[in-house]
Amino acid sequence: MAIVSVGTMIDQLDGLRDTSDLTEWERGFVSSVLAKYLMAGKDTRLLSSKQTETIENIWSKHFAG
Repeated sequence: MAIVSVGTMIDQLDGLRDTSDLTEWERGFVSSVLAKYLMAGKDTRLLSSKQTETIENIWSKHFAG
């Protein structure tokens, strides 16, 4: 399996925000992290380790099949 950057995961999850694939909680979480990510100029270093871990878990659920 290829290594996928957290930034790519966020971008891919952003594409699911207007679908029913994400739960309401996941949609809100992705929206929150996306806003922080974009405000930081797409710098994922400003995300907490917990936020990064949660993004990885949500991404794995939807993309790592």
